[in-house]
Amino acid sequence: MSPRTDLVLRTALVVITVLVIAGLAWLLVQIEEILLAILIAAILAAGVAPLVSRLQKIRWTRRGWQLSRIAAIVVVFLAIILALLAVGALLVTPLVIETQQFIANFPERTTQLQTQLEGLHTKYPWLPDLAVFVQRLPQELSNLSRFFAPAAGVAFRFLGGVATVITVLFMAFYMLVEGPAIRSGFAALFPRRERAKFEDVLDQIGAKFGGWLRGQLLLGFIIGLAAWLLTSLIGLPYPVLLGIVAGITELVPMIGPTLGAVPAVFLALFQPPVKILFVIVGYAAIQQAESNFVVPRVMRSAVGLSPLLTILALVIGGKLLGIVGALLAVPVAAALQVVVGEIVRRFRPDE
Repeated sequence: MSPRTDLVLRTALVVITVLVIAGLAWLLVQIEEILLAILIAAILAAGVAPLVSRLQKIRWTRRGWQLSRIAAIVVVFLAIILALLAVGALLVTPLVIETQQFIANFPERTTQLQTQLEGLHTKYPWLPDLAVFVQRLPQELSNLSRFFAPAAGVAFRFLGGVATVITVLFMAFYMLVEGPAIRSGFAALFPRRERAKFEDVLDQIGAKFGGWLRGQLLLGFIIGLAAWLLTSLIGLPYPVLLGIVAGITELVPMIGPTLGAVPAVFLALFQPPVKILFVIVGYAAIQQAESNFVVPRVMRSAVGLSPLLTILALVIGGKLLGIVGALLAVPVAAALQVVVGEIVRRFRPDE
């Protein structure tokens, strides 16, 4: 083969490789929402898989009768749905009432706060005139929502439809039902001697996904309960709403606890000064306990990802897919850590 022919072939190979990569990238962008649905379904399936396994092992009669895998999955999903309905029945009524009251009283409270700040600025002219900002608060909130819209567009489109949620639940259900068959099918792609190791890697990834999901739910429950207790003891209005907001925002990586404190601090501005102090100190204590005690013990054992890798994953995930990307970055990074760790061990010289 002449040098010129060799150069042409190498150039053609590079061009084809670049085109294939570009095509795959374009395809991934086109099916972005589908991939997110599959990933969330996989995480949900991994989260409830241990419950299914435990139910299958229980002997329900003296003769040793046990539930089949499908029956155990149905029982788990029914239990989850009933639990959500029960929690919803307990929380929906006070949540709706408190939300309606908050929306109805918002203009009055904003005017009251503006008057207080104007008086404070008149008494202390060297202070910044925050009353102007309060007057423009509705416009600022509108600008803020437009700022976050591009980053969160995928999240809102993905989570906006009930049909998508139902689809995710059905995919998670069938992932659990067909789990052993799917696992065996992928393992069959590998040489016989490598199948056991491949299945072990799948088990580790499933454990990471499930641990992350259970850890996130536990963190949201703990922080929401703490915020509800704090605002109830202080006597702040809408404690149920504030607790739910704190629990939900806890799921938002890095800035969740701060976001959850904003509504409480805003409502405290209309209370006596001592309550403002209690709210700020109380939420600061919750955030410190969350960062230094709760999260390390819940998530480190569940996912096992170092703080540096966690931060990098959150930044990259947020840049690529906005809020949803940041939310799913940790379990994906944990799965990649398992795969990369296995590759490193495989090619280590002393192995």
